[in-house]
Amino acid sequence: MRILFLKTWRDHWKSCLAWTLTLTFLIVIQMSIFPSVSKNKSTMQSFLDTFPDTIRKIFRMQDYTSGPGFLSTELYSMMIPLLIIAVGATWGAGATAEEEDEGTADLLFTLPISRTRILISKILATVSAISILGFLAMALILILRGRVDMEIASDKLLAATFSSISLGIFFTGISFVVGAFSRRKGAAVGVVTGIALVTFLIYSLSALVENFDSITPYNPMQWGLGSLPLFNGFDVPGILKLLAGGVVLLVMAVVVFDRKDINTP
Repeated sequence: MRILFLKTWRDHWKSCLAWTLTLTFLIVIQMSIFPSVSKNKSTMQSFLDTFPDTIRKIFRMQDYTSGPGFLSTELYSMMIPLLIIAVGATWGAGATAEEEDEGTADLLFTLPISRTRILISKILATVSAISILGFLAMALILILRGRVDMEIASDKLLAATFSSISLGIFFTGISFVVGAFSRRKGAAVGVVTGIALVTFLIYSLSALVENFDSITPYNPMQWGLGSLPLFNGFDVPGILKLLAGGVVLLVMAVVVFDRKDINTP
């Protein structure tokens, strides 16, 4: 399993490097903007008050000039969770579909290792990748917060990190299930991306559309983002729902893949 774990990382190291650089760039840019926001609180607040109430609700712009409010709006309400989900979707959907798509599945399955162990190795590699990205984001913010004079509690930042990683694990589960059913990586990635965007759109509009009230409690985006962890800390029930759902989906992917009739070009 260790060899397959390392192979998965080797196959994706270029994309992982690209995502890492993208994440680093986003955080450095956003953190560099914060001093301008914090030093002009009254002016900035007056400007934000001119925003339509609809926009403020959609982007959860709560106490924007504070450290938690700024990070929640600019990074943890959309950018970081969606980036982590994108990595999980790409790696997960391609874990099996890519092997079939590229015609390497037959070679892979000649190895003296069961399909279950093959997929578990790929799952562990994917979960490790999104976890590393989540904690990298946290580390960068902790390093830069003193330089930009930002007040943000480490435990609240840890809570937001866990929520983002848990969201990533949940959608990684979906991506592995879709990839196990599909024979084309592109189609699998498209399906997972579509599901993530639709659930995020519903979450964003839930503060405005009353018709969404009945489905909001079942929306994974609500479980991960709705409690505003940078303000309120760990949302244990939400995190547990995401992790439990992710585990169930990953087990389903293993079962489907183990029974799948593999065809290669």
